[in-house]
Amino acid sequence: LMKIGLHPVIYESDKNPDNTPRIGGRAYTWKFPGDPKALAELGAMRIPPIHKTITGYMDRFGIDYSQPFPDPLIVPTTLYFKGKKHYIPMGGSLPAPIKKANTAWKQFIDPMVEKMEEVWDNPYLRHQQWQDFVQRFKNKSFFQVLCDHGLSRQEISLFGSLGLGTGGFDSVFPVSFLEIFRLIVCKWELDQRIVKGGVSKIPESFWESYRLCRHWGEMSLKTLNKGRPLGKVTGINTPDSPVEKIEITDLEGNTKKYDAVIITCSHRALEAGIKVSRNTFSNDVWKAIQNIHMTRSGKIFIRTRQAFWKDLDPETTINCTITDEAIRGTYLFDFEDTDSGVICLSYTWEDSATKLHALDELELLNKAVDILKTIYGRDMISKQIAEIKTYFWEHEKGYHGAFKLNYPGQYEDQKALFQQTRPKSILSHNSVFLSGESTSWAGGWIEGALHSGLDAAMAVVQKLGGILNAG
Repeated sequence: LMKIGLHPVIYESDKNPDNTPRIGGRAYTWKFPGDPKALAELGAMRIPPIHKTITGYMDRFGIDYSQPFPDPLIVPTTLYFKGKKHYIPMGGSLPAPIKKANTAWKQFIDPMVEKMEEVWDNPYLRHQQWQDFVQRFKNKSFFQVLCDHGLSRQEISLFGSLGLGTGGFDSVFPVSFLEIFRLIVCKWELDQRIVKGGVSKIPESFWESYRLCRHWGEMSLKTLNKGRPLGKVTGINTPDSPVEKIEITDLEGNTKKYDAVIITCSHRALEAGIKVSRNTFSNDVWKAIQNIHMTRSGKIFIRTRQAFWKDLDPETTINCTITDEAIRGTYLFDFEDTDSGVICLSYTWEDSATKLHALDELELLNKAVDILKTIYGRDMISKQIAEIKTYFWEHEKGYHGAFKLNYPGQYEDQKALFQQTRPKSILSHNSVFLSGESTSWAGGWIEGALHSGLDAAMAVVQKLGGILNAG
């Protein structure tokens, strides 16, 4: 929008630890105060190269995403289920019971994926095939579909603990099967990468990079916004007449009028933290904002004095760990420019995250260390701990959850959100457009946030009288 001559005014409620505005939302890289070169990704942390929009921007910004993410089985991995430990070296095979469960899953899912692959290059046939799957599965949960297709309780349990190769998926068994099927069909779980220097570099690059603009010349959003965004939004007042401007009120009581507004925050904030006039959205969109399921998610990180596991026998030291114990998933990170290491001691979703809520930070740390001591037979962590950082997105103001994953029966709600930037007559639209990963079909991914943001930008262009290029 800036490039074509408009003046985007950015509002931001988030703050850095030093009380400066923090750009990026759930793309949030934490720099440990004791060693800012040691990074913890509190939100988005894995980028599949098949996401061409975000990788296209990262290429433009010169952001390195060549390093594989240390997912289970990509690196030496320990599985610990039902009190039994299994070590799998790089390139090693799954234990027989887990392999059997994984085979049962593939026998079910592969034929459906192949059906999509057969029509992938034909947009019409691809759409028809996908809609067939939508009608078949839109009201069914992940767990229900696994049961319907003959996986045994044991197979479902083991498959749920390991997931699709990135950690346990049994926590999301209640969500719509379509959410999981979309993930697999689009291959979003494959070949995931680390963003060197942190995921926060992506939104910061959008904010700081200078672009050649039709009206502004060489300009950045940061410069256009006088170095910092305006503060937290507390009110959005949409007039009944589509020719009148929208009023935005901030925390200090300042009200400004705009020709169009793009809402990028979590939809939960519209219900819980911002006063929005009812006529801003249709009843169908309001229903979706109120009902779309937001996944709960928490992480426990520590900075270690050294990435001590790098120089030890991977079979006898701590490594990537997937378990049915309370911590669920443990991931290890080292960095080129510091001796410090970072361990994500625990990554949990949904009820697995909720059950940890009553513990304070020290209790969370002790619980995680104790479980890993049980798994590995000794405490390799306590003497190495330099700093700790815990984060649960459902506790954070303005978020109220980590990312969108629909429940069965919410397909039409998602459709209402997605089509909000595609009104039948753009000129009669009130010029308030939703965006963000929850608006897109790709819940939980930066790629979906970018797609919906671009859709909203195009809607603004049309609303203000611009003409889009054909195609």
